[in-house]
Amino acid sequence: MTLRDKQYDLVLELYYAVFEDCDVITRSTRFINESKNAIRLMRLMSMQLDFDTPDFTMTTFNGSWTREMKRNDIKIRAGKHVNASYTGTSSNRANPFVMLSREDTTEDAGDSFGFNLIYSGNHYEAAEVSGFGKTRLVSGINPQSFCFVIGTGEDFESPEAVMTYSAQGLNGMSGQMHQFVREHIVRGEWKKKERPVLRKPDIVFIIKRRDITSKPSVIW
Repeated sequence: MTLRDKQYDLVLELYYAVFEDCDVITRSTRFINESKNAIRLMRLMSMQLDFDTPDFTMTTFNGSWTREMKRNDIKIRAGKHVNASYTGTSSNRANPFVMLSREDTTEDAGDSFGFNLIYSGNHYEAAEVSGFGKTRLVSGINPQSFCFVIGTGEDFESPEAVMTYSAQGLNGMSGQMHQFVREHIVRGEWKKKERPVLRKPDIVFIIKRRDITSKPSVIW
C-alpha cells in the first residue's frame, strides 16, 4: 500500500506479508524522500492496529539478569501503557514481545493477540485507549532520541512487526508464534536438527597458601 504526500513529495509504503501456515501477518514500512531537500525522520512505527473496545489486558515480559521474562499483566481501560527499551538492545529488561487479551481469556480459550518486533535495538510498544473507548497499539523503533537524515532519493525501512491472533487462548497464540519462529526465522544447518549439548570442560583452580614453602592446594 502506497501513501503519497503530493505537497512535500514524500512517500510511505506499507508492506504486509501473510504466513498462512502459522496464521501470522507481518507489517513493515518504508519511507521515501522524493523531495529536493533532506528530511529529518523523527519517528516511524512498524505497525499500528486499532480495536473498537477498551477491554484488554496488556501483557509484557520484563526483568533483569537471571530474572528474565517476568510476566506483567496490566488492564487497559484509559491512558497509555508503554513497553520499551532504551539500552541500545532489546534487552532482558523489556522484551519486544507483547500480548493483548480479553478479560475472560484463559490459557486455552478466548481471544489472544500476539505482537513481536523483529529488532534487537531500542524498541517501543504502546497501547492507548482514546476518549471514545478505542484501543490503539503501535510497535516500532523507540522514537526517544531517534533522528535519521534522509537525503533526496533515499529511503528508510522499519523492522518487521509480527502479528497473530488465536481464539484458543494464550496457548493457541503462543503456538502460532513458536511455529512462525521455527519455520521462518530460524535458519542454517540446525534449523531442523536436534542441537548437541556442549559439555563444560573441567576447570582446575590452584590456591596458594600464605606459606610459600608449602605446596599449593588443588581444588577441582
